[in-house]
Parts: sequence; C-alpha cells; structure tokens
Amino acid sequence: MNLDTLCREMPKIELHAHLNGSLSRSTMLSLQRYLADLGIKDKTNVFINEFQMSSGDSKTLLDAFSLFTIAHELTSVPESLAMATDMTLREFEEDGCCYIELRSTPRQTPHMTHKQYLETIVQTMRNEKFSIIPCLIISINRSSPNDVEMITNLAIEYHRKYPDTVVGIELSGNPAVGRFSHFLPSLTRAREAGLKVTLHCGEIPNQQEITEMLKFRPERIGHGVCIHPNYGGNEEIWQLLCKSQIPVELCLTSNVNTKSTPSYSAHHFKELYNANVPIVLGTDDKGIFATSLSQEYRICAETFGIDPSKLVRLSLRACDYIFSHDKKKTLSDRILNFINKNAL
Repeated sequence: MNLDTLCREMPKIELHAHLNGSLSRSTMLSLQRYLADLGIKDKTNVFINEFQMSSGDSKTLLDAFSLFTIAHELTSVPESLAMATDMTLREFEEDGCCYIELRSTPRQTPHMTHKQYLETIVQTMRNEKFSIIPCLIISINRSSPNDVEMITNLAIEYHRKYPDTVVGIELSGNPAVGRFSHFLPSLTRAREAGLKVTLHCGEIPNQQEITEMLKFRPERIGHGVCIHPNYGGNEEIWQLLCKSQIPVELCLTSNVNTKSTPSYSAHHFKELYNANVPIVLGTDDKGIFATSLSQEYRICAETFGIDPSKLVRLSLRACDYIFSHDKKKTLSDRILNFINKNAL
C-alpha cells in the first residue's frame, strides 16, 4: 500500500476543525445557489476565490480571521447552516475520518438566534445517517468577550441535553485580543458542568498567558506553536507542557500557511514527537487551507520520516484524547482492525 492510499484509507480522528473554516469550494458554491433560490442575497460572489491561504501569499494568521466572514454569509439561515454541517461531515467521512469533534461559535443572524444556530448543528449531527461519529465543541471567540457568559450557558444547557453530542468547549479567535483571565471563570464553570476544555494556546509569543493556560490544565490545547524555546517560548513553559502531558492538536498546513512557522520541516511537531508529548494531527480549516486530514498525515510522514506503522499509531493514540470517552473502544477497535488487516 503506497503512502497516499494508506493516509486516505486508514481510520482517522479529527479533533481540531472549525466548521465555517472547513467549507470546501464545492460546498460554498452549493450554499450560494441555495441562498439564491431562497431569494437571499449574499456578498460572497467576488470573495469565494479569496477564501484560501497558501504559504506563497502574503496573508498571515491575523488575516485568517477575516476570511470567516465569507463563510458566515453562507451559513446565515438554519437551512444553509444545516447543509454546510452535513456536507462538511460527509467530506471528512469520505476522507476516511471515523470520528470528528467539529467546533463552532454560536452566532445570531437576521434569520436565527444563537440557540437556533446551535440547535441546527446538533440536530444535523444527530440524524444518524453518517458512518463518521460527529460531536460538537462549542467555541468562545476571544474577540466577543460580551458573549462569554451566554455561550457558556448554552454550552452547559446543550451538554446536559445532548451529552453524547456536545462534548466540549473551547477558547479560540484572534490570540492578540483579550486576556485569558477574563475567560477563566466561564471555562471553569463549564468544566464543572462536565464539559471538556481545549484552548488555542501559544499561537503567538505570550509566555505569561501560555503559563496560565497550562496551569489551568485543559484536556487539550491547540497549536502550541510558541512553547518550545526554539519557537518563541522558554524552557519553563516547555517543561510545564512536557510534565503535564496535555495533548496538543497540531495543524501543520495551517501553521505553515499562516506563516506561524516558516516551513513544514521547521514545524514544532518534531520537538513534541521526540519529547513524547501527546499529539494529534488536525486540519484546523480545511477549506481555507485547501487541505484534508489525509494530506496532513501524508505531509507528516514525508517531512519527518514517520513510517507507516508509526503513522497509523498516531491515529490510534488520538483515541485516548477524544472528549467522548464512551466512543474510545469502538474507535480504537476499528483502527486496530485496520492495523492487523494490513500487517502494520
């Protein structure tokens, strides 16, 4: 089995994917046509071609956040949001993903409330027509501090109502905006209500905030670019991560395309992998970065010399880091069957 086939066919776990950033071009065009049929005008006609970032353009991490507004135009009504969720889950499914924790921030639009936004995604996930197991992480946006309590309340309410679907809460958004201490009480309250927590951590150098986040001991962190001393961190926070064994959601193409890291070969994957820090590969925003989870695994194998057996076991170990722990055995058995069948 060649590497491309292996990466595509191996069962994979996706733990870091934002819904609106994951819309493919074909999904966006379908949503655009659907809204036109409803007579709803959107402003995306001239912008869909701009809904991408590559390593060769001038866009950086901070530019990525403005691209979400393009997708938001297309998911502004419940019907198009449901379509976007359905089509995105099917694309991950077709790429060999057997489990996903998709994440999104509840939004209010002229056509739906925050609660209707959340209800739409949850009901789409729960219609039981997927072979992929979909779960939801509810996002708190650092750029909307006034919404924190409301979103936390919704997350707790929906976790109690649908504990097998709404499994976590996260803090994301522009890392240069806001202070972690402002969000800490809400995240603590969500955790006490049973939600798991993941934090976008260390996307930019901010040693004080990284220290605060790691001492909070979230169940996972995302990116972790600026933790190792070679990447804008320091020895103290690096050792704090190594000792805590907090799993890190790594998004190779995202980090390269946002210029957070200069190249794949310079990515901090190798430091984390060699230090035995728990890691799981993710896409972040597969639409914006024109990637797939299969592609992320292939890039990882080619860049860092990970052989097929070890590559598949990266996916197997990801089962230990999911927030829906009752699904762990089902997923690990599926991946083990693949390993045994292919003598890996």
